[in-house]
Amino acid sequence: MPIMLRAWLQASRLPSQAYLFLPLLLGQVLAWRVTGEWSWLVFLLVHTFGVFDQLYIVYANDVADEDTDRDNATATLYSGGSRVLVEGVLSSAVLLQAAWLMAGLALASTALIGLLAGHWLPLPLAMLGIALLWAYSFPPLRLSYRGGGELLQTLGLGGVLPLLAFAAQAGDLVGFPWLLFAVLLPLNLATAIATALPDAPSDARANKRTLVVIHGPGPARRFILVLAGGALLLHLLFVHDALAMASLPLWWVLALPGMALMIATALHQRADPGTRMLSLFLFLVILVNVAYVAGLAWLLLRL
Repeated sequence: MPIMLRAWLQASRLPSQAYLFLPLLLGQVLAWRVTGEWSWLVFLLVHTFGVFDQLYIVYANDVADEDTDRDNATATLYSGGSRVLVEGVLSSAVLLQAAWLMAGLALASTALIGLLAGHWLPLPLAMLGIALLWAYSFPPLRLSYRGGGELLQTLGLGGVLPLLAFAAQAGDLVGFPWLLFAVLLPLNLATAIATALPDAPSDARANKRTLVVIHGPGPARRFILVLAGGALLLHLLFVHDALAMASLPLWWVLALPGMALMIATALHQRADPGTRMLSLFLFLVILVNVAYVAGLAWLLLRL
């Protein structure tokens, strides 16, 4: 494989596409359940947006965190950036240009939804998503350093994406099950905090005010487990019935996330930065989130 192609694949961190693909799929399935209508063209454009938006996120974050990533000796597959700038295989100027290009293509994808399907609400929602990432990584706000970055990540992935996808298929947000955010937002907040765990030593040296740095890895891990467990419990108590899913088994939605959460709980005390146990803990927390969204989308499709 050519060196430059390998470098761009490394920078693109393609496995993280799941963070965007699944909430975008869920939003569209929810819209189909409400309206009874489905457009494969809109489906294609929504996930085209997702591809470009994810690339914008990872490229921009690499540029914004270059100095911190150079000092990071505890990076994992899920954290610490792609390392292309640290290894010198790409320059920050080129990567920032690519980030802006991806942002433009993401917005163009939602504009096409408006032009071809007459559904324009996804465009301002996409603009909001782009702005959230900018506020997360870059001045003047740069909340990933000043504090509150986890909340922006939660709002973007757990809030904006499902709404954008729903509006793309339905044309508006009428009928969107807002109660679902009682599960999606805590799960995404847990994931956002968890992805900062491996980077805690270098983040502390860079004066990043993440929740992990402020409160310490131990309390952060316990808070992650409370958030994820509480979210799954809320689905069990309220959300399942509210989505008109009472006749369908909870197993499809809660089995895999529940098992992942139990294993994460059992090993969380040994999940310190720089250890394999932390990589496993982080994988399990991410699995709770993505397995819940995937299971819910699958179950709704079976209705």
